[in-house]
Amino acid sequence: MSRPLAIHRTAIVVGLQDHKEADRIVRLLIPENGRITALARSAKRSTKRFGGALDIGNKLEATLRPPKNSSGWWGLDSANLEDGRPHIRSDLERLSLLAYCTEVCGQLARESHPEPKLFGLLDMALSLLDAMAEPPSTAFRLGLETKALTFAGVGPELRTCVACGNPIDDPATLSPQGASHLGCGLPGTRAPTDWLFAVESCRRTPLRETIDKTIPEGPIWAFAEAIEAHLGRRLRSRSILATLSG
Repeated sequence: MSRPLAIHRTAIVVGLQDHKEADRIVRLLIPENGRITALARSAKRSTKRFGGALDIGNKLEATLRPPKNSSGWWGLDSANLEDGRPHIRSDLERLSLLAYCTEVCGQLARESHPEPKLFGLLDMALSLLDAMAEPPSTAFRLGLETKALTFAGVGPELRTCVACGNPIDDPATLSPQGASHLGCGLPGTRAPTDWLFAVESCRRTPLRETIDKTIPEGPIWAFAEAIEAHLGRRLRSRSILATLSG
């Protein structure tokens, strides 16, 4: 059987794993193909073909070969670095945000299915983080989380009660499905309506406009928990980010 023809794709690295002595397993987020897993042979030895391009959050031009069957790995022949996000890597909190953003968008993306919105969201988030002089407000992360959930098709409803369908008001609770009246009896975390409406504004606002946005107090990790509920596992980067951001 002939080897599949190589294709060129713009991609963001969302996962890395050593494989055997010199190979690396690379997880990429690609607009046309969603999340894919590729094998980069001799990646730990070859500076000519990969040249430091394989790092979490890096945007690159990848030369790929599709798998021979639906369950196989792609082949990553080479990668040219387009944007290494160098300024993020000098700040520990922004670096932890880079890891968190890539994990959220990478894990919510479907495998081998077009994901242009999640790719665009992640690319914008990392570009903004790289241009910042200091870490953004909590609204930035909440905006990314709610946008990512929406683009993945599981965005929570925040303006009307998911139980009765009436406009939300205090007292309210928040679950992975969305907001509900306390009296409607759905389990969830208490969430003030002014906070819910502020988060909804973050979801509908361009991400760059959330960098310095202030919002009322509320359950600031509720949407991370919603993402974890959807994935069925913990976000590994969340604990480090929570520690650094206080």
